[in-house]
Amino acid sequence: MKSYLLLKKIDVQNANAIAGLTYGFPAITNFLGFAHALSRKLAPKVDVTLGGVAVISHKNAVHARQPSGWGDYVFALTRNPLTQQGNTAPINEEGRMSMQVSLLIELEGMTSGDEQKKAQLVAELRNMVPAMRLAGGQITHVQDYLVLTDEDQQGKELRRLMPGFALIDRRNYLAEHFTTLQQLNPQTTLMDAWCDFATLTYKATPLDEEEVSEEGEGKTKAQWDYQSKPHAGYLVPLASGYCAISECYQPGNVANVRDTTVPVTFAETAYTVGEWLSVHRLENIQRGIWHYHHDFPWYVAQGYVPEIEPSLNEIPEPDLLDEAEDNGFDPDFL
Repeated sequence: MKSYLLLKKIDVQNANAIAGLTYGFPAITNFLGFAHALSRKLAPKVDVTLGGVAVISHKNAVHARQPSGWGDYVFALTRNPLTQQGNTAPINEEGRMSMQVSLLIELEGMTSGDEQKKAQLVAELRNMVPAMRLAGGQITHVQDYLVLTDEDQQGKELRRLMPGFALIDRRNYLAEHFTTLQQLNPQTTLMDAWCDFATLTYKATPLDEEEVSEEGEGKTKAQWDYQSKPHAGYLVPLASGYCAISECYQPGNVANVRDTTVPVTFAETAYTVGEWLSVHRLENIQRGIWHYHHDFPWYVAQGYVPEIEPSLNEIPEPDLLDEAEDNGFDPDFL
């Protein structure tokens, strides 16, 4: 029986909203890194270890604005102090956001009957977590710290996270779509397949009518239709880790690195596809847990992907609140 640590409804300000080519939410590696840093801080004081992480988003807002009141949005940037020469400091575009998330973290070293150890762990968390950063942002408030060792308790607390959406791994969708595109065009790259999940695509359907301009040039009318994503669901492009683009150099062989005592390799961001899934659709907590996987040159975060999974189109759409109340959900806990 697995145990979990639940950091419920963490309010974060000025979190990093840009991850490689994506923006709007931090990379999954930010949350795994937070759990790893917290585990290292806890180790000398409480004999527990933190593992994989599930991320449940409750609300978020990117710091952006429309300069003209309409059109494209731009990031709301900070105004930096003047340089020593009195000149305006250069502005590096920084995407920031405010968010409220819950983190469900695997917990090893805790048993259901050890209430004293649970109390000690929660006390340490109350001191440590507010002083840490999550995705580069400041933690302003945490609603509760819960240690879940009982299966019934886990299910009950998971339902109390509604309304919320869990980020799950959909790399299988990307692999399937890439295989389909390759059958149509062998020159298709994996980047092309990933862009189909990351971009809004419209297709022009020519109409029979033709207009002739004053210059005598013919123009064919077309109807522009939105092209759906390769799969149904709230699918999003996601930065999931890193891929090495060079050999692994021995310590001290590369100049100007932060730590000259460890090996160094150059890397680029790795991407995958994720899906925001309502908490009530999580048939298993492990479905939402992400872990690190290291297989050189890849160092990426991956979630559990079942071999056979029903399509969302085959699942009847229930009434969210009715099903929640049938399972013992109490709206007063939100």
